[in-house]
Amino acid sequence: MPGIQEDNIDVNLDRDAFTVGYDASLVTLDSMYEAIRELGYSPGLQAPESSDTSSADDTESSPIDSALSAASQTDKLVLVDFSAEWCAACKVLEAQVFTDASVIEALQNYVFVEVDTDTFPESSKTYNVVGMPTLVVLSASGEELYRNVGLITPEEFSQKLNELTVK
Repeated sequence: MPGIQEDNIDVNLDRDAFTVGYDASLVTLDSMYEAIRELGYSPGLQAPESSDTSSADDTESSPIDSALSAASQTDKLVLVDFSAEWCAACKVLEAQVFTDASVIEALQNYVFVEVDTDTFPESSKTYNVVGMPTLVVLSASGEELYRNVGLITPEEFSQKLNELTVK
């Protein structure tokens, strides 16, 4: 690369992570995976290595299941926020979007659930989470109604949340 001495760049593919925002109408998930692999990374999420050898599936105790149950009892939609402790964009979303008054008001019509992708890797796989933050709106029956990968402005987000609750 011009101006950069490559021998001074420290790349740790086991640790380095990044979020990719994309327009699903312009690119397929398979082509995104291929591009990420060409860069030398592994797309998607992997469960952290653990000494626990149990084969329990985390979907049984997933917070999404509890949220769907609550949504069916209250006639609300479910907003799932897939994030991770190490995700810088997730922290920006939390600090700048979820604290906005218009978003807080719109969320009154939702059952909100945060899913840490490191704690619940199977949920992340089930919902095809490939970048973070990923926001998914589900009907009470579990049907995906909306998905946003990456950052979104409070105005765009509250508008979308309000649109989805209009029956």
